[in-house]
Amino acid sequence: MATIGDNHPAGLGRRDLRPVRPAPLAGDVELGPEAVVRHGFPPAIANPAAETAPPSVARAGFPRVRPTLLAAGIVYVLTAVTAAFAGAQTPPPTEDADGLVHASLVLEGQEIRVAFPPDMNASGPAYAELLAGTAVRLGTFEGHRALRMGTLAPDLEALAAERAAAAARVAAEAQRAAGAQGPEEDGAAEESDETAPEPAEPPDPELWIARDAEGWRLEIRTAGDGGTVHVVPLHHTETAAASPVFTASAHATAAESGRLELRWGRQAWSSDFRFDELPPPPRRPRVSGRGTPRQAADDNSPTARNNMLNERNETAMVLPDGARISMLYWKGIDVEDEDYPRVADTPDGEVVGMIRAPVLRLKSDVPLRFGDADVPTGNLAPGFAGAYGVWLRRAGDGWQFVFNHEPDSWGTQHNPDFDAAETAVDYSRSAGSFRPLGATLVPTGPDEGRLVVHWGPHEWSADFIVVREAAE
Repeated sequence: MATIGDNHPAGLGRRDLRPVRPAPLAGDVELGPEAVVRHGFPPAIANPAAETAPPSVARAGFPRVRPTLLAAGIVYVLTAVTAAFAGAQTPPPTEDADGLVHASLVLEGQEIRVAFPPDMNASGPAYAELLAGTAVRLGTFEGHRALRMGTLAPDLEALAAERAAAAARVAAEAQRAAGAQGPEEDGAAEESDETAPEPAEPPDPELWIARDAEGWRLEIRTAGDGGTVHVVPLHHTETAAASPVFTASAHATAAESGRLELRWGRQAWSSDFRFDELPPPPRRPRVSGRGTPRQAADDNSPTARNNMLNERNETAMVLPDGARISMLYWKGIDVEDEDYPRVADTPDGEVVGMIRAPVLRLKSDVPLRFGDADVPTGNLAPGFAGAYGVWLRRAGDGWQFVFNHEPDSWGTQHNPDFDAAETAVDYSRSAGSFRPLGATLVPTGPDEGRLVVHWGPHEWSADFIVVREAAE
């Protein structure tokens, strides 16, 4: 676009660029520069007559704004913007508050989730009752319909019935769209759809733990079908370090399998699970027509999330107030890939680069603190959740997590100029030599957790706390 000055528009001579002082309107109050500076506004804003403007602008018929009204309007706008900016500093919780801690894992778009109260202390009566042999309710359980764990398995008959019903609905909609029904029948169908009550969603299955002569077991108790109870045998050990409260977490061990781990006091339990391959759904019939146009108010977040989970897996924990902390990592980065040897070959002071995957992505609704390293919210935009790329860096004989302000960088594009914080991590080698690259967020308390990254036998972990005073 042409500018006014040395490179003035063609056809506009310098004579036309002389300052123009428009005649004052009736009732205008002239503000001098002293009064303007005293009120904090530059002369050009409070007194437009002091500015220069080409005749072409004046001839275009733009209205002249009274200086006093313009100054008052600017004060009003700045006040409103400042108030909105200050009120948006704390990100709102992503999920609804239900007073429970949630731990979840999504593998290939299939989720397993456990929710439990944050105050199940090892010194409380429930823990004593459990050790005495009484079954104890831990919380609630959710799982994708492909989940197999203990006697819990996919119900293929129910799945086939639901798909048949869905296909019938699609066929009926196609007939109505093609005009197979008359106007009266259409109206009756629409009226019946509006008056039909929506079926109530069944409550989440309850999760119980019990012990008998055969050992420890989980019981997943569903409300429907007469109260079905699915039994999950547990592997049990006693640990030297005690967990002061009950915690649960899900860890990936392969592309579509994992391990559910529970801790309470000195007791530790675990059970393996996997997601079975379900029969493919029937193809939707082709429907002629233009479809339904999207509106500006349409919520596209489910579509965006599905697209994201087509490429990445996710581990997450949700706090009792609904604040969510999550970690995304790329699928299928196995120990056979060319990136895996970089773990052993990375020199001191360098990060582990990856050419087949982006950096691990941490997102949090609340400020976190790893040791002495603060990881606040709003690092990309005020009032939004914190988003960081998490890199592994070799530091002498140990390792560090490096939190970087570029959460969407590829694994070869680490820029140290955008490093925000770093923290030392605990490194160990454990079972599972063929585990792909993955991560787990382990709740260890109502406002505490542990970030675990694993790749083959390598495992890096660091504890964190939620910084509530900064969030509020």
